[in-house]
Amino acid sequence: MTISLAGLDMPVLVPAGVPTRSLHVLATGRGSVAGSALPYWEDVSVGPGPRPNTPADAAPPWSVRTIARRGCRPGENGDWTVDGSLRGIAETAVTSMLLKLIPYQLSAEETRRCTEHAGATGRAVAVRLDDVRTWSRTTMDVDGHTFVLWLHQREEGFAGVADLGACRVVLHGLRPPPAWRFTLLSAECAQQAFSPG
Repeated sequence: MTISLAGLDMPVLVPAGVPTRSLHVLATGRGSVAGSALPYWEDVSVGPGPRPNTPADAAPPWSVRTIARRGCRPGENGDWTVDGSLRGIAETAVTSMLLKLIPYQLSAEETRRCTEHAGATGRAVAVRLDDVRTWSRTTMDVDGHTFVLWLHQREEGFAGVADLGACRVVLHGLRPPPAWRFTLLSAECAQQAFSPG
């Protein structure tokens, strides 16, 4: 099943040098503002397509999730929304990596236990974002510009986070992409790159 990017209003980060025809949109998220019928895009995740001789529902070896910055917006019941902190994004990276490893055939009780464990681990690791023993710091190249990339390696795989200013990035998987070089596609370019056919 192809996930459509019709109406996309945010940029999408993709690995440089990886043909977009070999990438797939893995997931998207949308939000809305109280009193407005117009939804906005919150995030887009891309990763390599299915590998030969692997189950169709197997998790990709890595994924890149671009999270749009949306600022402070009116929310439900007089509340407001606000962009998450870098620690919150780090929690998402670790938790998401661990959630992808939960087998589908587990009982409901075991799935719930594994899900709770993934969330607790994500929170515990994220609070140590400033600890270089937990999160090493390296760099990533985005269209010739250098950004800090926080990397957390564990037995199950890797998680990474970066703040590009206009958006934040969550990376995770069993192994990293081919290089820490990326390009930020405009909404229009991303729609063309990932259009069906």
